[in-house]
Order: sequence, then C-alpha cells, then structure tokens
Amino acid sequence: MTKTSKVILILFLFAPSFSLRAESFEELAKKGDEYFARRSTIENCLKAIEYYEKACALNPKEINIRLRIGELAHWTAGELGLETLDKKKQIEILKKGVKASEEVLKLEPRNPGAHYWRIWNLAAITVAEGIFSGGYSFKEAIVGTIFVANGDLNYYYAGIYRYWARVIYEIPGLLGKFFHFTDSDSIWLYQQSLAVAPNFFLTRYWMAESYVKMKQQDKAIEQLKIIIRTAPDTIPEVQIENRYYQEQAKKLLAKLDG
Repeated sequence: MTKTSKVILILFLFAPSFSLRAESFEELAKKGDEYFARRSTIENCLKAIEYYEKACALNPKEINIRLRIGELAHWTAGELGLETLDKKKQIEILKKGVKASEEVLKLEPRNPGAHYWRIWNLAAITVAEGIFSGGYSFKEAIVGTIFVANGDLNYYYAGIYRYWARVIYEIPGLLGKFFHFTDSDSIWLYQQSLAVAPNFFLTRYWMAESYVKMKQQDKAIEQLKIIIRTAPDTIPEVQIENRYYQEQAKKLLAKLDG
C-alpha cells in the first residue's frame, strides 16, 4: 500500500469523528448571525434562536447574544408570527426571550436591554394567554421601566414609550379606566418615541392602530401614508422590520380606504 493510500484510508476511517467535532462558540454565534440577518421569516428566526442558544450554553457569561434572543423572541412570536403561530408556540418562543433576559440580569441586574426585552416578552405572553387568563404584572412592568429609563431611555428607539402605549392599546377599557389610561395617552407616548426615531415604522404603525381605535381614521391614514412613502432602509439595521410594517401599513390603508 502506497503512502498516499494509507493517508486516504486513515481519513476514511476517522471521518466520522471529524464530522462529529463540536462547533465552537464563535461558529455557533456566526451561524446565528447569518440567520438573524435573514429574519424576515419565522423559520430563519427560529434557526437563529437555536444557534444563539447553543452558543450561550458554551458561554454562560455572554450578554449580547442573550439580548438578541430576547429581541428575536418578541419579533418572532409577538410581531412576525402573531397571526400565524398558534398560541402555544408563541408562548414557547416568548419564554425563551424571558429566560435569556433573566440570564443577563443575573450577570448585570441593571442592564436596560435585559429589563426591556423581559417586560416585552412577558407582556406578549399575557396577550397570548389572554389578559384575564394570564394576568398582567404591573409590578414587573414598572420595575423594568425604571431600570430602562435610568439606564438608557432611548433603548431600541425609545421603545419604553412604545411599550406603555401598546399596553394602553391592549388593555380592556374597564381596567384602563381604573389606572386612568386613555387612548390619547398612547398617542402622546408614541410621539415621544417618534421624536427619537421618526423612521422606525413599527411606532407609526401602532400609532395608526390607536387612531383607528379612537375612530380618528384621517389621522391613522396620515401615519400609514408616511410609512408607505418612506424608504425602509432609512434606518439600515431595522430595514427588515421596516419592510414588514410597510406591508402591514399598505394592507391597513387599503382596508380603511375601502
């Protein structure tokens, strides 16, 4: 047997062990990033979360990837898949976001991003379960709000304002009256968020929905038209989200015009 043949035989015999080599933290994180960059589909989002979770298992002190899991969980189950995923699957995904956020808080108890994504995912779980079935923890929401406000009020384009505006939108009328919330409060809160990032379409789209709820259709249409005529890549890092809400805006506008 020639030397070359021996090398080929050795490679053949040990090929299974080579193929079973565990992927490193960096490799797993890179694969997660690749799917994250294509997060316009639920399938890609779930693959990103899967690889990110595997990466985090190799690095218990990793923070940024865990924050991304928190963000992805809400995007996947609380926004992108809100109409297509069944409630059980939504909750399963959202709980991944809560878990990742809480793991960050064990490392950095005051981390604004971890508090932010924790309360968003918890709120989305409440919506999935039903306001009166799952309950809603104002205590956790308020504590989370305080830490976000103290740490970085503008986190995710002043998203804490958007959070409370959406709470007002989702909360039943009777409970809203108990806490003295009004629909006009949600508009003011959206305006604070838009002052930081006027071209983040999610904020405008939710504002339009609030105007529809308030039976102010003309104002809703105005916001939707702004979304439709603005380029989604005006904020490059969220152009995928912007494209999604631009399509949603077109659908809602057609419904209102019809």
